[in-house]
Amino acid sequence: MGTFSRIFGTEDKKLQKRADELLLRLSKGLQSASAKLCVASKVWEEQKLDVLREIEHEVIELEREMDEVKEELIENILTKSAFLPQASLERHTLAKAMDRVVDAAENAIRIMAMGCGMKPPSEIRKLGKKVWMCTDLLQDAVKYLYKDFNKAIDITRELDHLREEARDIQFLLLGNLYNTPEFRPNEIILFQTVSERMVLVAQRAEDAADYIRELAVKYS
Repeated sequence: MGTFSRIFGTEDKKLQKRADELLLRLSKGLQSASAKLCVASKVWEEQKLDVLREIEHEVIELEREMDEVKEELIENILTKSAFLPQASLERHTLAKAMDRVVDAAENAIRIMAMGCGMKPPSEIRKLGKKVWMCTDLLQDAVKYLYKDFNKAIDITRELDHLREEARDIQFLLLGNLYNTPEFRPNEIILFQTVSERMVLVAQRAEDAADYIRELAVKYS
């Protein structure tokens, strides 16, 4: 067992506490962005297009908010020598990895919104749920990085399996798109692009989780 917050601290406990708060806030933000992606995939299939547009605006605002959180961490804390250099670099790397998940979710939703006139196949909704589960686990892994390294490691391994399941759903979707004559060429391109962007959310969540596992193993 170990906790990330106890590693390589200096005397400025106030800044260290704020850094922990901001990292946890980023983890909540990425999970919220992915949850919006999950809902967006559902309402798109149901053709609730007004709701899809609302979600698009919400995730754009969320992405900008998370950028501000990341910048506060980097500019107002990590540059103030609250941690020794290696610990500052690790927190910077983790913050960037989580921010990339938010960026990917925003991108996926905005592409969905471009296809409002098309009804997606059911695999898109299934993929949205699986991706959300990946980011939900990532949020848990970040939490346990501050509580229990062993638990954090277990969660990251579970996330790896879910990311593989997301990829399986994507390939089922692609098989249907390429072999079902009912889809028009522009629909095939859009649905394929959306699925790639959605899987990218899961992949970036896995990348962040891999880094968490690296930290947990390093300091256990």
